[in-house]
Amino acid sequence: MVNRNIFKVVSLNMFMVSLYDVFYVVAKNGSINIRDILIGLGKDKREYQNIFNNILLLEKKHLVKRKNKKIDIINSKSSQELYNLISFSLGNNINHNILFKPKMLNFLRYAARKEFFTISDIKIHPETFKFYTDALSKYGLLIIISRNPLKCKLLKSEYIRRVLKHFNIKTDFYKEKSRSHIPDIKRELMKYHRNIKINTSFADAIDKQRETGFIYSSLNLEGNPLTLPETEKLLIKNILPKDQKAESVMETLNYKKAIEKMLANSKKRVMLNQSLILEYHDLAMSGKEFAGKLRRENVFIKKNPAFTTSHWKDVEKKLGELLKKYVIFENAKQDIENVIQFASYFHNEFQRIHPFIDGNSRISRLLMLHILRAHKLPVLDLPLGYFDSYLNLTKRSKKRDDERFSMLVEEIVLTNLKNLNNAYLMAKS
Repeated sequence: MVNRNIFKVVSLNMFMVSLYDVFYVVAKNGSINIRDILIGLGKDKREYQNIFNNILLLEKKHLVKRKNKKIDIINSKSSQELYNLISFSLGNNINHNILFKPKMLNFLRYAARKEFFTISDIKIHPETFKFYTDALSKYGLLIIISRNPLKCKLLKSEYIRRVLKHFNIKTDFYKEKSRSHIPDIKRELMKYHRNIKINTSFADAIDKQRETGFIYSSLNLEGNPLTLPETEKLLIKNILPKDQKAESVMETLNYKKAIEKMLANSKKRVMLNQSLILEYHDLAMSGKEFAGKLRRENVFIKKNPAFTTSHWKDVEKKLGELLKKYVIFENAKQDIENVIQFASYFHNEFQRIHPFIDGNSRISRLLMLHILRAHKLPVLDLPLGYFDSYLNLTKRSKKRDDERFSMLVEEIVLTNLKNLNNAYLMAKS
């Protein structure tokens, strides 16, 4: 039976079905005929010839085979990787048909070479340059540094590396230079405050959109299987995903409650304490026996024995010491740099204390946002392009590096502000 919902999440408002669309339907359904491919893509018989032509192209690429009017996938490393790349794209609202275009792949090859690039670094039509940078920015894979002139930074995403590798595009990613983002943050923050002063409802409206994205990002980093489209439908339209376990759905709904509590508290500058941290955890992990309780057993990070966590007998003491530092921090006058440094430190220290049996990382991100937002830094987004850098400095890290992590958080704060200000300009126009 053909899955008729396969491409509900794909940008198939495009005029013509691509060979990647055809490949994905075949891979998802197994042995299938062209009529069923049409059904799977939601297309009528007018697309028959185009789909047949794409099947011929896929045959030439040794990705599919035909036998007795049926089309099937040729199992290989290449076909498996292509399937994974398309699945990842769909799960993150990325239009793979745009990303896999030869011109886009060539664009990515050159964009990856320099930390900051402009159109002079890539020989391409200005309208195409703008279209590609806007698309990559929307997907969370690129930062638009400035609009005039248009200057950008492609983020070091493993997804981009895999795409380039799959299509045999060789490139060396730029070496990142350590720099302070504080001056840029101050400038963007001034713009942001001017914007919300003009349009007082803008901040709340945009936060509602960003909240869903953050919930998806934070839980995706923990292995929650809901895709971004599924998360959006669940949290915005109350539509339950059809093929997901109830536990994964409840995990998403529970985390939403914890995030909303944090947003309300940080707006009122409610101070963190052990009781509030336990409340956040209780909301996020509702239904679990250990929800809202400090652990009484030792825990380890899977696949990374180098990431050490506190002995369970030391958890309450170390959490208390961290909260004492937090009180000292809050009682002193702080500038933007100190706020970001302390919020980053609090996140890292909390992760290493690991006070709960499960849910520590999602709570550490929530607490970092609580601190940042309480100090008027409107962070509520962890763009996809930062996932690998974030994990490499946290749960994947072999050695703790608070300074590098703080620099990463600085850049994420700056990206949030730039995206907010760009969104305001687009809404205004």
